[in-house]
Amino acid sequence: MNLLLINSIGRQKWGGGEKWMVLAASELIKKGHQVHIGCRKNSILEQRAKESNVPVVRIDIYTDFSVLGYYQLKRLCKRYNIQLIIGCQNKDVRVSGFMSRMNNGPIVLSRQGVQLLNNSSKYKWSFLPYCDGIITNTNSIKNEYDSYGWWDEDFVKVIYNGINEEAQVKEQYDLSQYIPAGIENPLVIVSTGRLAYQKGFEYLIDAAKTIVDKHPNVFFFIAGEGKLKNMLSKKINQLRLQDHVHLLGFHKSVSSLLNAADIYVLPSLYEGMPNSLMEALAHGLPAVSTNVNGVAEMMEDGTHGYIVEPGNTQALNKAIEQLIVDTELHIKGERGADHVKAKFSIDQMVTNLENHLLQKLSKKVL
Repeated sequence: MNLLLINSIGRQKWGGGEKWMVLAASELIKKGHQVHIGCRKNSILEQRAKESNVPVVRIDIYTDFSVLGYYQLKRLCKRYNIQLIIGCQNKDVRVSGFMSRMNNGPIVLSRQGVQLLNNSSKYKWSFLPYCDGIITNTNSIKNEYDSYGWWDEDFVKVIYNGINEEAQVKEQYDLSQYIPAGIENPLVIVSTGRLAYQKGFEYLIDAAKTIVDKHPNVFFFIAGEGKLKNMLSKKINQLRLQDHVHLLGFHKSVSSLLNAADIYVLPSLYEGMPNSLMEALAHGLPAVSTNVNGVAEMMEDGTHGYIVEPGNTQALNKAIEQLIVDTELHIKGERGADHVKAKFSIDQMVTNLENHLLQKLSKKVL
């Protein structure tokens, strides 16, 4: 197959969708397919793709009606004989789909790690005509989309993300600079993600206040960059949590940080299938997560940790407290690791993706 994966996300943005794209492209190349990633020049996505030896092409799509993007795609499809395009942003799909319809071009699919459509005529008439199918990573998104009645049951395909166990390192990040030497049995709680409203870190910081007052040996570490950095720092200072809650900034090797943790927390207000939680479970960490899309498909409440409702500081506090005092903490972590490694392997993800794309192409030929 000759594939083009497009993501017009901003140059400095990096998240689960971008990780999936680089991983999927890299693994499909290993299977003998020709794959290019189309993205903005000098973006983090471009850098990570090149580090994984995935060919990168420049595509500039800033709006739903990008003339430049249209002609870039047209040239690329001709040059590389592209048979199928996967777009990660709605505008990527619209521009690609319009180009394809005008030139009898490749199949265009949308890959959605979070819900990007709602049941409105806006999407039915401005998105659906340019899209040949949707790939998502949760049944909850598929069920929501299928309820709109816009397509048959095969239009939305669920392909779970895969855990890249090769990316796990043995090194443990040194957190000793943040933990006073006199603290006995320090317990480390880690959370990762962009410092954005979606990630719910303000609720985690609120929950941390009561916890550290009761358990002075507990320390929270949040790894990530984003627009809310100053606001979150101010909140930490206002609650006098400077010694117990630390913003670590961007971490290229999250694996080493997870190796240093005892508990993982995902306080997000909305997500797709959260890669960060999957990675934490794979590292053997018991977790507290909000009940956002895909989480109930990934972990079992009470067995691998606890699932709480988004935006509820009291529930988040209670669940974290339960893990802190849990004498079977490590057993929960081991169960979680076994579960995600069995259900969410790279081989399963890539095989299911490859089979789905080949099926789409075979139907077009027929």
